[in-house]
Amino acid sequence: MNGSSITTEHREEKRHLRERSHTITRHTIPSTGLAEPPNNVEEGDSAKHFADTTDDLATINDQIQGLMVPSEEVLEDEEDYSDDESAVPTTGQASPKSLLSTTSSMVSYVSSASAYDILLSRLGNSQVDPFARPETVDQRTNDEEDDHHSPRVSHEVKEDVKDDEDADWEFWAKVISDFKSVTAKELSSCIRRGIPNSLRGTIWQLLAKSKDGKLEQTYMQLLKQESVYEKAITRDLSRILPHNQYVQSTSGKDSLFNVAKAYSLYDQAVGYCQDILCIIGPLLLNMPEEETFCVLVQIMHRYGLRDYFIPQSNFLSQRLYQFSVLVSENLPHISRYLEFQGIQDNMYAARWFTSLFACKFPFEFVFRVYDLFLSEGQDVLLRVALAVLNQNQATILALEHDNLLRFLKNDLVDISEAAVDNIIHYTAELCIPPRRLERLAKQYQADAARSSSSDANAIESLRRQNKTLSETVRELQRNLNSLNREHDTIAKELIESKMEIARVHDENDALRQQSFDLKRALEALHVEVESRIKTEMSALSTKNAALMDRNVELEEQLASMEKTVIDMKLQFLESENERDSLDRRLNDLKRLMP
Repeated sequence: MNGSSITTEHREEKRHLRERSHTITRHTIPSTGLAEPPNNVEEGDSAKHFADTTDDLATINDQIQGLMVPSEEVLEDEEDYSDDESAVPTTGQASPKSLLSTTSSMVSYVSSASAYDILLSRLGNSQVDPFARPETVDQRTNDEEDDHHSPRVSHEVKEDVKDDEDADWEFWAKVISDFKSVTAKELSSCIRRGIPNSLRGTIWQLLAKSKDGKLEQTYMQLLKQESVYEKAITRDLSRILPHNQYVQSTSGKDSLFNVAKAYSLYDQAVGYCQDILCIIGPLLLNMPEEETFCVLVQIMHRYGLRDYFIPQSNFLSQRLYQFSVLVSENLPHISRYLEFQGIQDNMYAARWFTSLFACKFPFEFVFRVYDLFLSEGQDVLLRVALAVLNQNQATILALEHDNLLRFLKNDLVDISEAAVDNIIHYTAELCIPPRRLERLAKQYQADAARSSSSDANAIESLRRQNKTLSETVRELQRNLNSLNREHDTIAKELIESKMEIARVHDENDALRQQSFDLKRALEALHVEVESRIKTEMSALSTKNAALMDRNVELEEQLASMEKTVIDMKLQFLESENERDSLDRRLNDLKRLMP
């Protein structure tokens, strides 16, 4: 394009628009807007790159011819603008290579400039990684090198996602610059084809209507407070999205922790759940922390996802009931087979809804789900879940219980790029009237009410039984107390008996020892006595022999003495006879004498 065709008035207007956008960004936006074209690339070269890479936009070239300003003056203005912007010490300012920005900065810029400025900014910087992580001032200081090696999306995802070159840049520029003028049908059609990666964070914020400066300030204040869930969040950081390089990096974990902690303080009725971290992950890959927090608040409140996490809420059960009925209606073979295998929907599908499919599914699929969710609302998740089952119908019908459940919980998430397109196409083609979902919800509520009524009767009966059992328990308690007292008495007696038994055992042991000692002493004494007896018997034998000899000698002496006595008796008799004879003679003499 010839620069002489651009009027001075047009150049002045261009400069004014740029200065206005820059002023708004400096004073109201915590992160930078769209990246300006590199200073070392002339605008004419950018236009050439734009023409080479977007042939499908040739039909609108006439509309953007008047907006191309390759003159030195404009280049000079852009350099001044870039220098001024880099000098502004705004909190949370993104690096020059970041293509992600806050919604307000994007809208401020685009509402002032033409759609072509947006396209030129996107395509003129095609050499910049569209997944570069937006930084804050604090993060840039500590994590600059880490961010360089930890892109928000893994290399595999960047290869698998739909190329931004196929996007309708004119339409997306219109969406960003004048969102309200875009018809719902037209927006839905383009979203189903996929939002360009470099615009996804911005479009998500527009769809969620999440831009709120006060809420961002609230987020900053919440970061200064302490949460009772901090330990639980820290514990779960390494468990979710383990294969994503950015999420598992230090800066990624810090961002996840900050957003989850802030939300646990912001919505204390919900607090924290691991699936909230899964929801935050894909958002952080496309926008800064404060914007992620704002979108999360909208997802939980405006889109009703917090109903899954409120304590004592039956919303997840209601959603699974709707899903089960829809599977039986749309995929009857799978429904019957899963029922035959004894697999219920809550065994594998609960986390699909509570985490927006971000718990294990690949990001190229999760991003597309987020596109649909933020565009069409929560009910689209049912259609996506049905599409996932339909895509894997042949494999599901070929597996049995354990392997089938393992496939549904783990292997089902391996989705190729072609499968992603098929799932999104099936989701778009599948029609589930909202009235049908409302009827299913009412039916579930009616069933739950009937169940609650029967449960109420059962509870009343249980209360009566509980009263009777309470009286029985009290009576048993009294008996137990009496038995405890008796038990204490018996226990004391038992202790005393045991002590007595122990004493008797000690005495028995002492007596056994004494008996053993006596036995040993008796055995020793028996030997000693036997030896002594033998010695004494020998001595007695010798003495007896001597006595026998003495006895023989005495007997001989006795015999001799007896003989002597006999002799003496004989002599005595003789003497007696002589005395008698003498007495007679004496008497005779006396008679003879006068």
